Amino acid sequence: TPRFIPSCTDELLHGLGDLAGRTGAHVQTHCSESDWAHAHVLERQGRTDAHALHDFGLLTRRTVVAHANFLTADDVALMARTGASVAHCPLSNFYFANSVFPARSGREQGLGMGLATDISGGYSPSMFDACRHAMTASLALHEGVDPALGASQRGRVGQGVQARIDHVFALWLATAAGGDALDLPIGRIEPGHAMDALAIDCQGPDSNVQIWPGADGPADILQKIIHHATRANVASTWVQGECVHRRQAASAVSAVTAV
Repeated sequence: TPRFIPSCTDELLHGLGDLAGRTGAHVQTHCSESDWAHAHVLERQGRTDAHALHDFGLLTRRTVVAHANFLTADDVALMARTGASVAHCPLSNFYFANSVFPARSGREQGLGMGLATDISGGYSPSMFDACRHAMTASLALHEGVDPALGASQRGRVGQGVQARIDHVFALWLATAAGGDALDLPIGRIEPGHAMDALAIDCQGPDSNVQIWPGADGPADILQKIIHHATRANVASTWVQGECVHRRQAASAVSAVTAV
């Protein structure tokens, strides 16, 4: 886990790359998070973070890089080819990177990714919040935020590029995508995968999830859960098949989703 290239010597990075190659260990580091970090590596290495990490032997199928907001097209292609993934930290990116990770376009180019909270760089450890922040970030990227610019120039929508993600994409980031990035059988409710799940009580005390019987179908309920559920809605939690949390009085109407 090298913090990032700016805080490591080349000798250390080469040594860690050799260790990763010999042991097959997972690698986690930061990559092209901010203007400063991205520019620092370009000046010091004469190449981008992703290409430098690759040359050090640290960009492998078992590599997860945090943030990666300033990846170039060549960087994305390299990471897709090696199988490395991005830990998307939308709230932290707003605070520290001053930019938005283009999750949808990265996915369309075969880039692996998963959702993360980076709680040292944001205020919430909740994956529900992370889903919502990811959707908000993608909306800001798609539509743009500078009122001094015309609507057609303000965001990526004027470039004919789809940047927005919806609640289904966000849920996938928080579950199955993260499992794929870590090479672990998690994040899906299917044979051969770990039983990690939440039971969401939509009618529990202090619930922000309003369900209209007869009007809301399963797709509507899922959307409302991702947008409105809080800790108060979590009736039960299973980790590796073991129930590790069960609230006392769960109501009859609940929905289950993988975590």
